Amino acid sequence: MDHASELAERTGEGDAYGLWFGPTNVGIWRLHDAVEVGDYARAAAVAEDLNPREHPSRERQAAYWSNYGRALARVRGRQDDAVLALRRSEMLYATRMQHDPFVRDVLGELVVRWRRDTPIGRELRGMAYRAGLPM
Repeated sequence: MDHASELAERTGEGDAYGLWFGPTNVGIWRLHDAVEVGDYARAAAVAEDLNPREHPSRERQAAYWSNYGRALARVRGRQDDAVLALRRSEMLYATRMQHDPFVRDVLGELVVRWRRDTPIGRELRGMAYRAGLPM
């Protein structure tokens, strides 16, 4: 990842061969990697240094938001932000988010812990329903 970051800084944002290689995409992969190894605080920090709108692909923007949401769901006191991030992912690319087993797991965990009568709780239940989770 360090080599990719150095190269991306030299080349800038681009889409040669449809690869969307650049600093933003490398950052989205760094976020993904941090979530996958369970370093949620680092993942959140990486995400907060990125602007996903700089990436031209809606699918990669959605990947950013779903991974950011997965990380925030496991950072103490950031569950509201997690729901909002997951909702942004769903608005960008609903099919990707609704069929991602890792996102579905996080949605299930959040639903169990959430108070039903809050606006965020209703948003969360709606996402869980659309993802096919039992309600």
